[in-house]
Amino acid sequence: MKKPQTQKYHGLALAALLLGSASWAFATPNFYVNNFDVGGAASVAPGGITSSQLTSPCGVWYGDSILYWDSSQNSTLNADPDPSIIPGAGGGSCYVYADMTTANSMVDFLCAYPYDNLWYAGNPAGVDLSQYVAVHFDIKWDTVNSTISIDQFNNLSSLPSPPLQSWAGPFVGGLSAYCAGSDPNANGFDVQVAGNGGAFLANADIPDAAASGWVTVTIPINPALSGLNPASGIMLKKWINQNWGMAGGIAAYFWIDNIWFEGTPAPPPPPTIKSLTTSTPGLNLVFNTTGSYDRHEVALVSSNGLSWVGVATAGNPVTYSFTVSGFPKNPATPYSTAAYLMMSPNPAYLDNALDWNETNCIQLWLQQGVNQGYMTCSYKTNLPGAAIGTQVGSITYNNATGALGQWQLTFTSDTHGILTAPDNVTTSSFDLPPAVAAMFAENPAVGRPGFYLYLGAQPNTSAALNQAVCYSQFSVSGVALAQSDNFLTDQVLNTNTWMNGPGSGSPAANFVNPTNAAYWVTWTTPASGYSLQSATDLLGSWTTLTDTTPFAGAGAQIQLVTTNDVPVGTSASFFQLKEP
Repeated sequence: MKKPQTQKYHGLALAALLLGSASWAFATPNFYVNNFDVGGAASVAPGGITSSQLTSPCGVWYGDSILYWDSSQNSTLNADPDPSIIPGAGGGSCYVYADMTTANSMVDFLCAYPYDNLWYAGNPAGVDLSQYVAVHFDIKWDTVNSTISIDQFNNLSSLPSPPLQSWAGPFVGGLSAYCAGSDPNANGFDVQVAGNGGAFLANADIPDAAASGWVTVTIPINPALSGLNPASGIMLKKWINQNWGMAGGIAAYFWIDNIWFEGTPAPPPPPTIKSLTTSTPGLNLVFNTTGSYDRHEVALVSSNGLSWVGVATAGNPVTYSFTVSGFPKNPATPYSTAAYLMMSPNPAYLDNALDWNETNCIQLWLQQGVNQGYMTCSYKTNLPGAAIGTQVGSITYNNATGALGQWQLTFTSDTHGILTAPDNVTTSSFDLPPAVAAMFAENPAVGRPGFYLYLGAQPNTSAALNQAVCYSQFSVSGVALAQSDNFLTDQVLNTNTWMNGPGSGSPAANFVNPTNAAYWVTWTTPASGYSLQSATDLLGSWTTLTDTTPFAGAGAQIQLVTTNDVPVGTSASFFQLKEP
């Protein structure tokens, strides 16, 4: 029998009252991701090699790993409380091979269902990982074929020279700065969620005992994390900065078996509504992932005819323009969150970290202080796998609206640039070195796209999470393929103009607000099975909001409320969460 429903009331602005409802939730049973046993639960069919996300429930998202089904190795550990599902006898395991010198990362996803991958959990829909307490999997190191030890895999600073190039190490007294870059999790590997974009669970070392047999790795789950729903499996990721610092022959081999999610032994706390805020029209880039440095962005579909080099003159200026209509309000952390425009000539591929990975990149970086907007123009050249570090221009705009308004970068030659603030009066000029400007010329002859242009935002502080940077306009003029998009007149993101992504943030939270958007409602997690309802009177009839669908935020669920749900002119609105 369910306990009586309880309700918690919160008075808020906008003549609204938010209600958090609670009902008893039953314990969540274990979820068995993969035991790699023929005929077992969620098995992988034997045979073949999985070197990409094919129909097998495991694969490689990117990097140079290869996964095999190996019938000769099977974990006999029996930590699972239900041995009838994972018996610990017979079957096989997943054999992982990673060449650490040919790619700067190994990313393997190990899902429960065919056709699922890092971003998709649909066969069936996966589970809400916030309802589980831990991820378990067994691992065994292949000491015969691996050319490095477990300790060297876990800790890159322990690699000698060779196999590190003489100019890249070895390093004493800590992790090799060259191999780690800015990633604090370069040791061991990251354990992330497969099915909803790779939410980070933990960084884990391979246990030393795995060199002599099977060992169980247990990762506790923080139910407040975003990106836990839906989940159909796990992803193992190892990032190596500037892998060309390693000589050839650095390879890791190991087996994975018995992946399962441990269910909750007790009911989770009920969700509560956290906030009600007005929505902003235009392109919304919502910071819905937990990474403070995740890049939330869209990229132009057009990939040539966009560079100013060889085109801009005093009589034909080239202007890159964007208008910010909404910006996170973080008074305690000014000059943190950034709106940005990034451009890279002749890139190797569509990149989720254009500013870091690509060899050449120029960046407009807009931040907000107290009654001030501040934008810089910086670049890097001949520097892959490193941050942009050379600032060439900046502009400060003192005003009451901060970063809001139209910002422009105009070139009147290959080298001369002008930054313009929203008042169209405040300007600042700069000059690029000719050799730097030449790097940004389009060169289709090299067999790559001529120019990639990204419009995006980065939170840079936890205070900005679940807020958004909003754009109302973007344009490029004076080039061969001029671009223009008024996001205020778009009903959805125009996919003829923009690619959603490819940043490390979730594409699900990049969208154009519909014209009837009214409010954002945010509530805590876990909240599996709960629906948002509204009423115009506390004693009146409650209606489930169906005009929009909630999406995962950073430790929260977020739903847009439209005027179809709350009619214009309504004097009061009340919201509650209801579990059937």
